[in-house]
Amino acid sequence: MIKTKYLIFISFLLSAQFLHATIVIDSVDVKNLVPYSWTPISDIDKVTEFAGKEIPKRTAKLLTTAEQNYTSAFSKMKNKEYSEAIIDFNAAMKDYKRAKLNDDALNYINANLALCYAHTGNKGDLAVVEKFLSKLTNTIYSDNKWTYNIAVAWSKTNKKSEATSLLSQIIRDDEYNYQAYVTLEEIYKNTGNLSNAKKVKQRMHNAQARQTRVKQIQAKKSNSGASERKKIEKKVFPAKGIKPDILNLRIVTQEDPLKYEGNKLNNLNDRNTSKVQEGVDQYNDGTKALSNKEYSLAQSKLKNAEKNLKRGKISENGLSHIRANLAIAYLSTGDKRGANQAKRYLKYITPKIFKEGKYKRDWTYNLAVAYYTFGATQKSKNTKKEFMDKAIKYLRWTIKHDKLFLPAHESLIYVYKEINEDSKAKSAQNAYEKARNELIKSFSREEQIAQGGEPRIFRVHLGTYGEFDTPAGLFEQENIIIIPISDTKTTYLAGIFENLQEAIAYQKKMKKSGYKDPYIISYKEGEKVEF
Repeated sequence: MIKTKYLIFISFLLSAQFLHATIVIDSVDVKNLVPYSWTPISDIDKVTEFAGKEIPKRTAKLLTTAEQNYTSAFSKMKNKEYSEAIIDFNAAMKDYKRAKLNDDALNYINANLALCYAHTGNKGDLAVVEKFLSKLTNTIYSDNKWTYNIAVAWSKTNKKSEATSLLSQIIRDDEYNYQAYVTLEEIYKNTGNLSNAKKVKQRMHNAQARQTRVKQIQAKKSNSGASERKKIEKKVFPAKGIKPDILNLRIVTQEDPLKYEGNKLNNLNDRNTSKVQEGVDQYNDGTKALSNKEYSLAQSKLKNAEKNLKRGKISENGLSHIRANLAIAYLSTGDKRGANQAKRYLKYITPKIFKEGKYKRDWTYNLAVAYYTFGATQKSKNTKKEFMDKAIKYLRWTIKHDKLFLPAHESLIYVYKEINEDSKAKSAQNAYEKARNELIKSFSREEQIAQGGEPRIFRVHLGTYGEFDTPAGLFEQENIIIIPISDTKTTYLAGIFENLQEAIAYQKKMKKSGYKDPYIISYKEGEKVEF
């Protein structure tokens, strides 16, 4: 036994030495990367994209002049003539605003103005940087190149935490973005956080090792011959996943929009305190309506909730829950106007909804589906890609929150297939199968009894129906449970299973029978529990 362990240890050391040697030879050379190094980005075509058909013909001259000034400013910016670039960017900004371009369109000029002010060398200009950065909308952060440049601008201010947060986000999205690692490490060093600096450096080395291994595998495959490559090309990945469905989300109905710091409840007069309470009640009513698929009522209640809680000076983080459900309510209608309204609400979602709280998994998944739903309606390739990328990003985050949450796995497979990323779809399928097997095992009756307490039971949610759309065969199902939702709507559950695998088999059977989106609900000791 000792000899076996010793041989394994020796083998590990040899493998590690080999890997290290490979890294030296084949990996990306990060030694030449300089902290805070950045490359100016124009994206002038994206600025005018936001003009679209909404811009009247009379403003065409304004746009032409603005583009000329923008181009001139960018040229000076590339030559590090930052003060001169600021003059031309401001001139361009004036005409773009007169042309009534929205905040998304102005992102690029605001970001470049922030970068110019950050690099003039004048200490007084640093105070201006934050002014322009605070105007940026979430749209620009879908592009990691812009996100990196914005992080560099933040690093020049006293708010280093903003820079580290953005750089960490980039690394999560792209583990091979070595420039982000180098800059993040340096910021931590400069702020005295040597522990985090060390962690960032180690994480970068791990990424280099993984990339090296991928290159080796790719090189091996490329040398396997033309005939073998043809065989590979002919293979079509069969996995389809399940299309993200905005109409089949589990709406979060027990969230507290007042829980975040930054609320100014102590400074409110009686009138505004009353408005806050009214807003909370309307939020609860709105989420209940949304859960019952009463979309018009949900929109009305949630809009009033947002209005009243704004008056009560509730933080943007708290308002994000309202806006997320408003986006879902509008997208659920399926009309163009609803989609445009949803986009407006999605723009103001703050990051905390994805990262904090008991229901972060559910919020992240629901918003991923919302981004997908909006993206699927878009004709513009750039807009479609932007929202599909966000959907993928938040589906992956959902899985990080809960690796056994199967709907996120299935949705991710589908989205990858839809954008023709077969290799990524296959990887997502493998991850799904692993998670499914682990989930089924963890919910086996024997496993639960071994852990103590009463084992779970599983039922299948068959849908919510009104008086005239209830399926004829519904009452023929075994162990049917009827739950009145309102005067006109009733929810139906069927089946009672002691293990998850049987519940999944019944769920598939019901789907084949014509029930649109049946899903499984778990109960423990008579109470509904998440799984």
